[in-house]
Amino acid sequence: MQKFLTLFHDSAAELKCLPSMVIASMLMAVGLVLGSITIKVTPFLHIGVSFLANAITGLLFGPVVAMLTAGLGDIIGYFLSSGGDAFFFPFTLTAMLSGCLYGIFLYHSNAKLPRVIAAKASVTFISNILLNTIWCSILYGKGFMAIFPVRLTKNLTLLPFEIAMLFVIGKAIQKIYDVSQQHFGAQGALH
Repeated sequence: MQKFLTLFHDSAAELKCLPSMVIASMLMAVGLVLGSITIKVTPFLHIGVSFLANAITGLLFGPVVAMLTAGLGDIIGYFLSSGGDAFFFPFTLTAMLSGCLYGIFLYHSNAKLPRVIAAKASVTFISNILLNTIWCSILYGKGFMAIFPVRLTKNLTLLPFEIAMLFVIGKAIQKIYDVSQQHFGAQGALH
């Protein structure tokens, strides 16, 4: 339990570090750009890779920072590309939960494969398949079971590819981050 609480404490401390906030903000901007090139199959079925920015934020800065940047990014993303859709706050809460989950599983983990699998699978099942399907059902007036099979199939089909992308990119980003930490020192430019 102490280790779990330490994740939140350490992540909250990142909020006081200007370089961490700058990098997290840049990752949020990358997420917004990636979100703008999402393929919209139907109103309740989108395919994209914007999750990578949120996951990398969780990897580098933990659950608190990832949760806050995911929520803020979701709100900003809505205003940048709403396309006439109504703002629906539960999607923002789900984005925040996803950021928190990425941070819980990936922060201080060096992007180890079992943790990447657990992080992406938990976000896929809890946020994408369960919660977002509920929100789509409410928002678009469709029955849960009418859209659930399509969303389930899409998410389960993409899961192995998303895990592979997150693992490869997460490892690369972690190496770059570690080298920069060594170069600048623990009290240097990044902490």
